[in-house]
Amino acid sequence: MSLKKTSRWSFLILVFTLVALMLIAGCGSDDSAAPSESSGDAPEPAADQPSISGERHETDNVSMIIADGWEVMDIDGGLQAYKGMSRAVEVWVRGSGMSDDSARESIENFASSYNGTDVQEINMHGLTFYYTTFDFSGMVQTKFSAVKDGQKVEITLAGEDHLTDEDTQGMFSSIILK
Repeated sequence: MSLKKTSRWSFLILVFTLVALMLIAGCGSDDSAAPSESSGDAPEPAADQPSISGERHETDNVSMIIADGWEVMDIDGGLQAYKGMSRAVEVWVRGSGMSDDSARESIENFASSYNGTDVQEINMHGLTFYYTTFDFSGMVQTKFSAVKDGQKVEITLAGEDHLTDEDTQGMFSSIILK
C-alpha cells in the first residue's frame, strides 16, 4: 500500500472515530436509544463538533436536522437531504427479518462491486454499523449499514468533502433512529 493510501486510510479512521464519539454522546438525549454497553458516562462531545443551523425533519422511522440551504425529500423509510448535485445525506430504515450478518454482507458486496475501501465496523445509535467508502460516478461516498429490530438501516454520506464538510457532518451527527 502506498504512503498516500496509508495516510488517507489513517485520516478516514480518525474521522470515523471522531464521528462515532459525537454520535455516542448525542445518543443520550434520545429516550428510545439503546443503553450503552460500556460502563460509565458517555464521552463528552468533541470540541470541534460541527454545529449547524437548520430545522429537524421527522419521518416515521428517522429524524435529522436539515442544514439551512439544503433541500430535503421523504424517501421510502427515511429521508434524503441534498445540496445541488454534489452533496447528500440519506438515511432510511426498511425491510424485515434482517440479521447483523445481512448488514455486513450487504456492505461487503457493495464494497466489492464499487471498488470500496475494506469494510470497517463502528458502533453508533446502539447498533453495529458496517461501512465502506467508494467513488460512484465521480462522487465520493461512504455507506453505513446496520440492522435494528430486524430492519435494515442505511446511511449514505456523499460529496467530495463529506468527511470534513460541517453541514454534512452536523446532519450526520443529528440523526435519530426511531
